[in-house]
Amino acid sequence: MTSTEKIEPFMRELSRALSSLKETDRDDILLEIRSHLEHRKEESRLDEALVSLGSAKECARGFYEEIRLQEAFTDGGPTKTIGALVALASRRITAAFGLLAAGVFYLMAAGFAVTAVAEVVTPELAGFWVDADKGAFFMGVIDPDSTATATEMLGSWLIPVAAGLGVIALICGQWLGRFFIRRMMRNSADRLA
Repeated sequence: MTSTEKIEPFMRELSRALSSLKETDRDDILLEIRSHLEHRKEESRLDEALVSLGSAKECARGFYEEIRLQEAFTDGGPTKTIGALVALASRRITAAFGLLAAGVFYLMAAGFAVTAVAEVVTPELAGFWVDADKGAFFMGVIDPDSTATATEMLGSWLIPVAAGLGVIALICGQWLGRFFIRRMMRNSADRLA
């Protein structure tokens, strides 16, 4: 089988695997891969290059992952960040750790938001509770039976405190998510170099 007979089927299959991309993006990727394969062919290392790329579907998946990372990083929104981490968590350990770390802070932000809303709806059950007898404290919505021994410390100040802590937790979660996405992008760039 000649080199051209090896390159063309791979390129056709890769083109099909990338069919959901915009035409300009797909054409750029195909041009890059073809150039890489032609260069390796001149060095008599085409077979090695084809093995390193894997199947056309695996190669396309790598590009889809990179595009998802780029979108999450440039957009910067929590939904894109979490979406990228969720999509990649099963294949990349860095994404799994990023999802865990960012997810904890996103859940904390949601908890603080629920606490602030609960202070408006049921102020007798929401608050920053201190139980001196047990040496414990708790911020959130408490069981009505526990209010007998616990004292609420913030009153209506709970709303701005919970909202502020929610914003801080959201910012921390977003920063952590973007940190792990940036790390995956750097690792991908290092592999390609």
